[in-house]
Amino acid sequence: MAARIPDEVRRAILKDIKAGLPSARVAEKHGVSKKFVDVQKRRLYGPGTPGQRPPVHGQEVRAEARSRYLAGEPVALIAAALGITESTVRTWARQYGWREDLARRRQTPQQLEEEVARLTAMLSQAGDGPDAYRLALRLRMLQKALDGLKKSLPRPKPLPKVANFAARELLEAATAADYGLLPYQRAFLLDDARYRVVLKARQIGFTYVIGLSAVLGLAAGRDQIIVSASEDQARLVMGHIRAHAEKLGIPIEDDGEREIRINGSKAVALSTNYRTAQGYTGDVWFDEFAWAPKADMLYNAILPAITRVGGRVTVCSTPWVPGNLFWKIATNHQGRFDHFSRHTITIHDAIGQGMPLPGGLDELRLNFDAASWAMFFECQWAEEEGALLPWTLLDELAEDLAAPQGKGRKASAAPRFGRLRLGIDLGRVADRTALVLVGEILDPVSLAPSGKLRLLAHETHQGKPFAEQRAIIERWISQWPLEQVVIDRTGLGWQLAEDLARAHPGLVVPRAFTAQSKERMALNLLRLAEQKRLSIPRDAALMAEMHAIKREATATGVKYDAPRTAAGHADRFWALAMALDGMEGYARSAGMEVELW
Repeated sequence: MAARIPDEVRRAILKDIKAGLPSARVAEKHGVSKKFVDVQKRRLYGPGTPGQRPPVHGQEVRAEARSRYLAGEPVALIAAALGITESTVRTWARQYGWREDLARRRQTPQQLEEEVARLTAMLSQAGDGPDAYRLALRLRMLQKALDGLKKSLPRPKPLPKVANFAARELLEAATAADYGLLPYQRAFLLDDARYRVVLKARQIGFTYVIGLSAVLGLAAGRDQIIVSASEDQARLVMGHIRAHAEKLGIPIEDDGEREIRINGSKAVALSTNYRTAQGYTGDVWFDEFAWAPKADMLYNAILPAITRVGGRVTVCSTPWVPGNLFWKIATNHQGRFDHFSRHTITIHDAIGQGMPLPGGLDELRLNFDAASWAMFFECQWAEEEGALLPWTLLDELAEDLAAPQGKGRKASAAPRFGRLRLGIDLGRVADRTALVLVGEILDPVSLAPSGKLRLLAHETHQGKPFAEQRAIIERWISQWPLEQVVIDRTGLGWQLAEDLARAHPGLVVPRAFTAQSKERMALNLLRLAEQKRLSIPRDAALMAEMHAIKREATATGVKYDAPRTAAGHADRFWALAMALDGMEGYARSAGMEVELW
């Protein structure tokens, strides 16, 4: 058997491939075969290499095929639905490791049961013919595998329960029909397990029910510790607590921005900083836990909070990358988390149980590429497949926002920045206009430039006339002491870009998007990211937009682009790339200094 190539060697090989070194040279440098290097190159860039015939099918088609393949659909049905050949699907499954991914998913009864239910529904609509025959064969195979897996697994132990997690009369009021909860919200609320994990889609009203459950716990005399992946998410949960308390007629004794007291018990919203999250006791909520930084340390720091008071733990999130702690809990990795009760709610489950969706599912899907849709709404774990910025790298770049003034931060601790630059990607109808501000972090004592850059603010606008867009841009220019404004002058926005350049000579620099300039800007952003000289907010939507940029081989070289959706075209990525263009080197002087609160 061939020796396994160490991970550090694999990373070095990928780095050399990205740098454009020939396969033969990379193979010789690292002591591996040229065939192995070529396989890594295909996985990184997709089928084909620069100078060869470009792939026939785009990233969107392949992402949709992967989604269907991992959902258990037969290859013939996938090919027919997407208008591609069966051999193409099988080649992708072999080349990109889909078969291994599917095999890993099928190691749990829950995944097999979901596949059986999905294929049973498809079979009921297939009628007669070859499609029905294929589905029936697949169903028999999966049912047999499910029966065998259930027999091989040990009988599940009774789940630990929590007594008195809510006052009975309030729980009855909250679960009554006139309160308005949907079935999956009600089922979660009535779950009395001490440990709960929820794998959920976005925009299904789950933060709403978290706030309700926290209020019921407070009214029963149980402190609530709420750990959210971002400041915005924490404020949202606290807002729902206030709303439910008012709806249920429960008086709030003390109402602060990050602490609410009801019936002598308090709900505290904590940051994801594991160093400052210790010392609290009560019921613990990990909200959007997949996106939390250093999740293992955070979990271990806070978990003792439940031991002294008989508290409970609830872990909920949309999925992200396989391998992180939330993935391990949600999939019961190695049987270590079988004491958790489990809830999985996709967007399809929510709609099927009565959740209203203005505009309908098809309209919502227009706003997302296939990979983001599968992750955010169908509870499928993220995949890379040619992404310029892998999820693991984005996780390393992402930071929590600074705590607001007056929340334990001294004024002298306010972050200071120099070399402020603004990138603007203009759009009018199909795409959004995106504004992204970046700055260089200054040493808090000497104010010397550090060479580390941070995304400080971002904003998007869609469908606004150019006159309104100019007013917004002028506001940003007057608000910040900017070193430079780089603005897209490609397409319809060229007139606005030229007008702003005349109004602000030397400050506003119009720049045309070409294949060469996009490659330079994309690789400069990647280089800063790999050198850990760039940080971005821990914002799931922003990070998904950054991840959407793919490397794709064409007849003339490598193209850097993202699938176009109704919400845009990775506009914030390109605005950030323009702001960073030319910031490769370290600053010689701090220039203007600005504090951010």
